Amino acid sequence: MKSNQSDREARKRNRSALTLRDVFLGFTRGVYAVFEKRFFTWVDRRIFAENQHTLSRKKLYIFPSKRGFAYIAIVFILWLLGTNYQNNLILALAFLLTSVFVIAILHTHNNLASLKIEYTGASPTFAGDDVAFTFLLSTPAKHFTESVEMAWLDGDDMVVNIDVDPLIAISVQVPQMAKRRGWQKPGRMLVQSYFPLGLLRCWSWLSWDVAALIYPQPQAIGVSNSRVADVNGEGVHPVSGGDDYSGLKSYQPGDSMKHIAWKAFAQERGLYVKEFSQNVSQERWLDFNDISVTDVEGKLSAMCHWALYFCQNDEYFGVKLPGIIIDPDKGENHRRRVLEELARYEG
Repeated sequence: MKSNQSDREARKRNRSALTLRDVFLGFTRGVYAVFEKRFFTWVDRRIFAENQHTLSRKKLYIFPSKRGFAYIAIVFILWLLGTNYQNNLILALAFLLTSVFVIAILHTHNNLASLKIEYTGASPTFAGDDVAFTFLLSTPAKHFTESVEMAWLDGDDMVVNIDVDPLIAISVQVPQMAKRRGWQKPGRMLVQSYFPLGLLRCWSWLSWDVAALIYPQPQAIGVSNSRVADVNGEGVHPVSGGDDYSGLKSYQPGDSMKHIAWKAFAQERGLYVKEFSQNVSQERWLDFNDISVTDVEGKLSAMCHWALYFCQNDEYFGVKLPGIIIDPDKGENHRRRVLEELARYEG
């Protein structure tokens, strides 16, 4: 009986301890969120969103790192020991370490000072992948910048570490997860360095007036085989196969030997295979309303998948979105236009 009562009391104490811990953690997170919001509001008044930044005293902050605080504690203990025991050697060591710390402040700040960071572009990518924002880093003559870390505030701990030579402009890609289709603004970028001794952290928060276009995530969802006759009923779109000679393509293992262009091979132009095609009087369409799913994002993901499939197979196809019609075509320009329309669609 006593054992059961003691167990209940122990469980009550554990629940009470958990409740107090949750309250403390919630309070800490709330205070941190308020402080972070006010800090970035203050930063935004000092550093405006641009396509190019040059790090100066106005944009740089410096503070001791964890290692730096440990270093300060050791110096303070040495000073106390030297003062208490009137030991000049210990005091001299404390003063020497203090001077090293002061010099480290100057070198850590100077390492990032005058670093020029210029945005050069971002390649479109698909939702769920990483989008790489590309920057060009350069420094003034005879000014090396070492151990620079670059990462986005919402970059999922994807940190890029790089050294910048004064004679060469360095191109660097800072990745960020592409979470959803459409235009993605990367937010704030953290640029920091602990060079040379790791005792101090010098950093800056930079805002950028840039965005990357994110395509829908391809998903293999069923779509009806939509083919519509041409206006005149005449074949205008070539497809693989048939009897009409359409050109040459590079030989691939498995191609028929009877289609090899021996004349071109004899002229030492390389090994090619003759291609034959036929024109069809129907057009393939990707229609938004023909996708078997109901949600908009699912439809766009399916259309993205089939658009990539048709492009890979070099097929003519058109796209029908509510309010948008893209005529049948093929090629890289058509592929890019279709994907961009799917990415920007607002339905």
